Order: sequence, then structure tokens, then C-alpha cells
Amino acid sequence: MTAPSLQRIRIVDDDESLREAIAFVLEGEGYAVVEYESAEDFLARDDLRTPGCLLLDVKMPGISGLCLFERLREAGVTLPVIFLSAHGDIDMAVDVMQKGAVSFLPKPVSSEKLLAAIERTREAPPSEPMLATLSERERQVVSLVVSGLTNREVAERLGLSKRTVEFFRAGAMRKLGCHNLDDLRRVAPIVLG
Repeated sequence: MTAPSLQRIRIVDDDESLREAIAFVLEGEGYAVVEYESAEDFLARDDLRTPGCLLLDVKMPGISGLCLFERLREAGVTLPVIFLSAHGDIDMAVDVMQKGAVSFLPKPVSSEKLLAAIERTREAPPSEPMLATLSERERQVVSLVVSGLTNREVAERLGLSKRTVEFFRAGAMRKLGCHNLDDLRRVAPIVLG
């Protein structure tokens, strides 16, 4: 099985030897692999717009894998996630699967199970559907709203009625899974690039 060249596998785990072992296997299969020692490292350095998937340790110092998963989902990031854990239980596995994780694998994980789970992520929705689902007008409204303009100011700038701006803003927020302006500001850099 040859992996597509654009398939980036992110490994977020505080266990360096495990990261290196998994990277060795995946690179041998043709995947591009990026390793992160913590959730904080991942958040600081990763470009979430690049297609691929995330191999995520459940328990890590600082931000846990579960917390990172929640943050990404709240921000509207749909990057497919495979959890790896030496500490998981059935309830935890069921919970993350219901919230959209692709798989929950116990450590140590066999190469066959890991590769099968990664193959399933390629059937999952791509990591960038948010931008594609917004109309050009919705993107314009989001950009102006997060820059600090009121709906009335956005309407004047775009030559629309305030009600029309509210319509486009509500549609964009629904598509992006945002509930308020803070959510929109958090997601906007990912969506608008």
C-alpha cells in the first residue's frame, strides 16, 4: 500500500521512543510524518490546513490529548484523529468515538492495526471543508466581523442591508460550528488563511 504524498501524519506523544518507532514504520509506508512532543508544541507549529491525520496520546503533561481533541473540535477543525493510549478504558474510547475520533488504539499498537486505522482516516472528511463550504460573501463578512466591525459597518462597507449581513454571518457561524464572536475569532485564522 502506497500512501499519497500529501497525507501528513502528525504524532503528538510525550514518549520520544514511541514517536520515533511509529514514524519509522509510517515513513517506510510512504507517509510524511511530523512529530510533536506535546499538545502545546503541536498547536504552536502545525499547519492545520495541510491534509492528513493526527495520532494523539491520551495522557501527556500540560494539555492532555483529550483536551486538545476538544479544543480542535470546538474550533471547527475536522482533522481525523486516532487516539493511542496505555491508560484508556472502554468508556473513554466510546466517548471519543462518539465525538468523532476515527479510532482508539491501546499501546503498544501493532503496525497492522495502526496502518488500518490510518487508512480509515483517508475515508474521513478532509481537514479543510470549512473554507470550501463558505460562500465568497460569507468569507467577506467573517473577515470584516473578526476585524472588529459591527454588522452595520460591514453592511455599509459591502453595500448590503444590515439584515443581509446578519443572514450571511449566521450562515457562516452555523457552518463553522461557532456559537459566538469569540468562537468565530478563534476559527477565522484557520478558515481565512
